[in-house]
Amino acid sequence: MKENPHNFIARNFLFLDMMPVGTFIIDQNYWVHNWNSCLERWSGISKETILGTSLLEHFPRLKQPQYSLRINEIFKGGPPVIFSSKFHQYLIPCPIGKGRYQTQQTMVTPVHDEKVQNHYALFTIQDVTDATHQLAKFRTIKENLLKKEIDLGNLLLEVKRINIELEQFAQVVSHDLKAPLRSIQNLTNWILDNLEDKVAEDSKAHLHLMKEQVIRMQTMIDAILEYSKDIGGEHKMELVNTQTLIKEIIEEAHAPASFRFHIHPDLPKFYTHRTKLKQVFSNLVNNAVKHHDRQDGEVEIGVNDKGETFEFRVKDDGPGIDPTYQKNIFIIFQTASKKLSENSTGIGLAIVKKIVTDNKGTVELVSSLGEGSQFTFTWPKNLQTLNNPNP
Repeated sequence: MKENPHNFIARNFLFLDMMPVGTFIIDQNYWVHNWNSCLERWSGISKETILGTSLLEHFPRLKQPQYSLRINEIFKGGPPVIFSSKFHQYLIPCPIGKGRYQTQQTMVTPVHDEKVQNHYALFTIQDVTDATHQLAKFRTIKENLLKKEIDLGNLLLEVKRINIELEQFAQVVSHDLKAPLRSIQNLTNWILDNLEDKVAEDSKAHLHLMKEQVIRMQTMIDAILEYSKDIGGEHKMELVNTQTLIKEIIEEAHAPASFRFHIHPDLPKFYTHRTKLKQVFSNLVNNAVKHHDRQDGEVEIGVNDKGETFEFRVKDDGPGIDPTYQKNIFIIFQTASKKLSENSTGIGLAIVKKIVTDNKGTVELVSSLGEGSQFTFTWPKNLQTLNNPNP
């Protein structure tokens, strides 16, 4: 006795009704023999409406060759077929509101009833709407990141170009400014050498003052060039013995023989930008020596370990700095007093501030008139990991 197809499917595929994906089964004539509860809920088509009817009556577009040819292969015992959401939005329309439908990935698997030699096709529908949207968002984010990466690369190239142009401009300006200054200096020397007995004493004093101002102007131009260098650029990372570095700076400072330096023994060895660190220490040590009011002055160089940073200090027992001038002490061309402005460019502390800030550090001054000055700056330890993480 030939078994009823419905009995075969009901007996073997009852579990489909409990699956959280949409499923249905059709025979070679596209008659629907199973329509599970999940698909009933998704599509809004009840089992009573569709069971025992032709699938093509409800969804005539499945007659199109792109669908029918592949489905018919299943009835011939062919391998499972996948209708990807990349090419087919859905086989069975399932509305999700606002005029939109599920994005589906559907697998069609052959089912064979050996007793009666009937062939069926089992459709398993997976809702990939959210996944597709998330993938689309991911692709958009990826495209935006790639665009930003390209924009950033172009921006860095533009910054590099501008820096080169600025450096060239600074060199040209330096030459153009120094040329007339040299002429003024030469003319002043000529007047003093050739007309010395014909020039009044007060005029001689004025000419000497002019020479001094010309020299000061040349010094300030050199200072501007020093400040305009790419202080924040890349420098070689190397193991720096801070003790040795400070001793080198002290030798170069040419302090009076009676001057005393106290170097704390706990100054660290670590990988960092040696040139930058030396510039900071050099300016602070040289200031302490240059602006001291005694030949037997004392300067202390020490450090505190602050975890992620070293806190270095350069402390002197000099005349101190008037609170009136402390606010602008790190601004270019600002000096600690009117008297100092006569023989100082006011560039050293500006360079210190720039270097320390570029390296994510801070610099502070504590000073009172007659009680000396202490400059404290922080220097990140993590710079050592940029090139050599194993000092």
